[in-house]
Amino acid sequence: MKKCLVTGVSGFIGSKIADRLILEGYNVVGLIHDNKPKEKNEKIQYVFGDIRNKNSLKDAVKDVDIVFHCAAIVKDYGPKKIFDEINYKGTKNLVEICEKEDIEKFVFLSHIHYESDEITNHYTRTKIQAEKYLIKKHKEKGFPVVIIKPGNVYGPGATTWVLRPLKSIQNNKIRLVDDGKGIFLHTYIDNLTDALTLAIKSDNVLGEKINITDGDNSVNWKDYFNFLSDISNTERMNKSISKNKAMFYAKIMVFLNKIFKIEPWVTPMAVRILTNKKTIDIKKAEELLGYKPRVDYKKGKKNVEKWLKKSGYI
Repeated sequence: MKKCLVTGVSGFIGSKIADRLILEGYNVVGLIHDNKPKEKNEKIQYVFGDIRNKNSLKDAVKDVDIVFHCAAIVKDYGPKKIFDEINYKGTKNLVEICEKEDIEKFVFLSHIHYESDEITNHYTRTKIQAEKYLIKKHKEKGFPVVIIKPGNVYGPGATTWVLRPLKSIQNNKIRLVDDGKGIFLHTYIDNLTDALTLAIKSDNVLGEKINITDGDNSVNWKDYFNFLSDISNTERMNKSISKNKAMFYAKIMVFLNKIFKIEPWVTPMAVRILTNKKTIDIKKAEELLGYKPRVDYKKGKKNVEKWLKKSGYI
C-alpha cells in the first residue's frame, strides 16, 4: 500500500486526514514539531521535523508516495515573519525536498479566500503566495500538486469554528456583525476528508485549485451561532454591530496586539468572514473529484452537539 506523509498531523484537519488514510489502508507518516497529537494513533509513524529547516524533513519524506501538506500558522493576526517562515518558505522547503523523491501527488491544504485579505491578513497572504509558487512549479516542472480550499471547517473536535465561538457565547463575549447575515460556508470535517482522499485517487486534478464546502450557501452566521446558544442553554444572540464599527474595533485590537500583546477579541479577517456574502460553487469538485457531501448541515449539527455533550463542553 502507498505511503503518505501528513504535515501538521497534530492539528484538527491533519489528525483527521491521517486517521482517515489509516482506515483506507494507507501507510501514514505524521510530521510533528512543537505540538504533540492529543490522541496518538498507534498505526501512524510519527516523526519530528521543522518545515523551516529543510534538512529536518529528509527522513519524513523518504519513500513517500503522497504528501498532504496541512502544517501552517492558522491565525488571523501575529508577526509577519512567522507567517512567511512557515506558511510560505516552509512550503517551499518541503517542495524542494519532495522534488528529490519520486512523489506521485502533493496535496496542499489552503482555504477559501475573502476579499482584500491578501493585503490585510498575513495568513491568507502567505497561503496565496504558496498557491502561486506551487502552480508555477507545476507549470514549469510538472510538480504534481493539487490545491484543496475548504470553507469554514467544523465538526467534532473542531476548535476554530466550534469551541472558540461556543466559549465566547457562553461568556457573552461575542456579537453579531451586520445582524449575522453573512454566509457560513460550513464544511463538515468528514466531507473535507472525503475530498482530500478523492484528490489522491483522481487522475485529472494536477495543477488545479478546488473549493470544498458542504455545497450549501443558505446558512448564515446568526443561524449557526444561535444553534450553539440553544444547545448550551445560553441566551440567543440578538445584539449586533455594523461591519464598519466592527472593523474599526478590529484594527484597534490588532494594533494593541502588536504593541502590548493583548489578544484580540475581533480581527479584520474575522469581520470579513462574519459578513461574507460570497457564495461558493462546488461543481469543479463534483466534476474532477466525484465529490458529493455526505453530511448535510442538519446531521453535522447533531454530530457536533453529541460530541460537545460527551466531552463535557455543554
